[in-house]
Amino acid sequence: MRLSWFIQYALLILVLTGLPRPVYAFEPLNTDDAGTIGKSVNQIEQYFYVLHNNAPGNPGSVATPGEEFRGLGNAKAFPFTYTHGVSDTTEIAFSTTYYATPRGSYSPFSNNIVSFKWRFWGDGQTGLGMAIKPAITLPASTSQQVQGLGLAKTNYEFNYIISYYWDRIQVHTNISYARNPYNTNYPISGTYSPYQINLVSGSIAPVWIVNSWLKLALDIGSSIDTSPNAAAVNDYGMVAAIFSVNRNVDIGLSYLQSSTTPNNAWTSKSIASDRTEVGVTWRF
Repeated sequence: MRLSWFIQYALLILVLTGLPRPVYAFEPLNTDDAGTIGKSVNQIEQYFYVLHNNAPGNPGSVATPGEEFRGLGNAKAFPFTYTHGVSDTTEIAFSTTYYATPRGSYSPFSNNIVSFKWRFWGDGQTGLGMAIKPAITLPASTSQQVQGLGLAKTNYEFNYIISYYWDRIQVHTNISYARNPYNTNYPISGTYSPYQINLVSGSIAPVWIVNSWLKLALDIGSSIDTSPNAAAVNDYGMVAAIFSVNRNVDIGLSYLQSSTTPNNAWTSKSIASDRTEVGVTWRF
C-alpha cells in the first residue's frame, strides 16, 4: 500500500536528520500537543488553506478546529486562532474562519470555536505530558450549513491529549469525541443523507526537530461515526514542516489527504480530498 511505503520512507529520512531542541506550536497539524503557551502569553495563528473535496457527503478533512469545510468542490479560507495563557498549565482560545471561496448570500465567517486546554500532567517540554481540551463550536446560519461552511446547531468536542518528549523526538496522540448535531430541515452541501453526528477519533503525530529552525512531522488519524445506521470512517495522512524564524514566530506548511480508507486517500482522487495549508504563528 502506497501510504505504508510513504510512512516508512519518511520515518527513515527524518530520524537521520539531526539534533532537536524544544520549540513551540503545532499548527498546521491536526493532532494537538499537551503543551501550553504559559501564563499571560498571547498567541495568534493566521493560516491560509486550499481544499479540494471530491467525496460527496464527506468532510474535506478530519474535524480540525477552525478548518471545517463540508462542501463538495473547492474552498479557500483563512482560519484564525487567538490563544491566551490563563496560567502556566491552562489556556483559552477562540477560532474563526474567513471563507474567500465559496461565497454567497451569507457571512464569510464561520466555524466560531471556543476551547479550553488544561495540562494536568508534566511540564509540556520533557517526559510525559497529558492534557484535556473541551471545545464548543457556535451555530452557523442555515445558509452556511447548506453551503457546507458549518452546522446550524451548537457542536461540542472533548479531546484527551498524550505527549511524550524525548531528546530527539516528540510523539503526540489524541483521542476525542465530537457531537456534531445539525439542522435536519436543511441539506449539507446539497444532500439530506445522514451526516456524521457522533464522531470518535484518534490520531498520532511523531515530530522531529532537524535543527534550531526546522521541525518535520507526520500526522495520521482516523474517525468513525458511531450514530446508529450512519456509521462512516474517515482516515487522513499529513506531512508538515514548521520553520522557526525566532523563538516567538513560526511558519507552518502542511499537505493532507483524506478519504474513507487510507488506500483511497492516496490512490483515488475521485473519492479523496486534499488540503494544502500555510501560515504563521506569533507569540507575544
